[in-house]
Amino acid sequence: MKSRVVRQKGEILQNLAEFQFSCYSANDMQGKAENKAAMRRNLGLSSADDQRPVVGCITRLVPQKGVHLIKHAIYRTLEMGGQFELLGSCPVPHIQREFEGIANQFQNHEHIRLILKYDESLSHAIYAASDMFIIPSIFEPCGLTQVSHLLHMLIHEF
Repeated sequence: MKSRVVRQKGEILQNLAEFQFSCYSANDMQGKAENKAAMRRNLGLSSADDQRPVVGCITRLVPQKGVHLIKHAIYRTLEMGGQFELLGSCPVPHIQREFEGIANQFQNHEHIRLILKYDESLSHAIYAASDMFIIPSIFEPCGLTQVSHLLHMLIHEF
């Protein structure tokens, strides 16, 4: 695996662009556990409890997505004992500032990581590592996120 370093708010995230995804199936979930452990390591999240669920969110932080729902999910996930990974970019200045404030609040937190930018490689790693995913939307019924989620997260057996 080649090492690639990406700097985000003073944090160094290594090996994300070349993230090696482990495969898994309904009969063997070991690969899922490996993906989750690697993501925790790379994002600096605690791995003390490997059964702690990871909630992922990859989105544009815009009003139509329901940013209030995303904020609620961050705090509710923490309250319920989970970890939260947000990858999102924002073209709306006041929303960007609001999420920068939340990111700063949780900058050194062991269970919350907000990465406020677009990064396709990192998005695939988050899909592969998350146990659950939030896809809030005020009026958009379905989009590429749902399709990507199916490809990375759901196990189908016929």
